[in-house]
Amino acid sequence: MNYRRRVIGLLAAVPVASSVPLLPRMLHAQTARLKSTPQDALGPFYPPKWAGKIDADLIAFGNGVYAGGTPLTINGIVRNTDRAPLVNAQIEIWQTDATGKYRHPDDDGEGPAKRGFQGFGRTLADAEGRYRFRTIKPVLYSGRPPHVHFRVVANGHKELVTQMYFAGDNAERGRNYGFSKERDRLTVAPSVMKDGDRSGLAATFDLVLAVA
Repeated sequence: MNYRRRVIGLLAAVPVASSVPLLPRMLHAQTARLKSTPQDALGPFYPPKWAGKIDADLIAFGNGVYAGGTPLTINGIVRNTDRAPLVNAQIEIWQTDATGKYRHPDDDGEGPAKRGFQGFGRTLADAEGRYRFRTIKPVLYSGRPPHVHFRVVANGHKELVTQMYFAGDNAERGRNYGFSKERDRLTVAPSVMKDGDRSGLAATFDLVLAVA
């Protein structure tokens, strides 16, 4: 009987087969590579020159705060496909103002700036790869859904040119313009926030760059 008890005790101590792969699965989940952010069209209105006031706040421009549109704060982290934060990655954005016009010679020239909107911005990712922009939610124009253009450059990585879209505003608009077919991965669902005395929006848009 004592021998049988010892055998049963030893068998009970052996891990169940289904639990053996658990650790490898956990390790794989922690080290799985990220998919790079889909590329999208640069578009015709990339700023031809970056002169004058250029920073991450597109609505504190001139002598006050731009009163048009809905304030929008964009936050995110820039990483590579190995999940490493890309410190000092350069992030640029450009977009329309509340009238649907770009600050570009082929659109409305300096019209947006004269109305108090910077039109484009540039910043660097911090020590954790984080970035932040303060702007407005762009509006629909020429049948295209509202979007913010992004260009991201980091040493040793492929340049990323893409666009950020908004949930509920996409429908089928713009799908025949030759833009990214991975629209869902470029779409954010902003949350409501307060920006001073105005109601605003906040969105998170993380960016993943492929190694060159």
